[in-house]
Amino acid sequence: MNMLLWILQVLLGLWNLTGGLYTFANYDQLKSVWAADLPKPVWIAVAALQVLFAIGLVVPKATPVAAIYLAVNALLGLAIFSKYAGFPGMLWVVVPALLLAFVAYGRMR
Repeated sequence: MNMLLWILQVLLGLWNLTGGLYTFANYDQLKSVWAADLPKPVWIAVAALQVLFAIGLVVPKATPVAAIYLAVNALLGLAIFSKYAGFPGMLWVVVPALLLAFVAYGRMR
């Protein structure tokens, strides 16, 4: 079980790290598609927190908190994302959120 959690932590950490860095680098492109709902400073703050907590997924003491934050962040982003992506696109948010909740549960036990 411990090995499975570590594999998930690393993969989900990379997933969220690339997502946060992508938001930093491509905000103008995202703004035209679906990021116009919130102002740029909010998106930059969310991206910075996503990168920070993605790194926290591989820090043993910070893993449960990081996993909970990233799962909640993903589900809150679902409200914005679902408006533009529909059901198949929503799976790109829901599946990682469920895996993050599993990691948080596994590490808190």
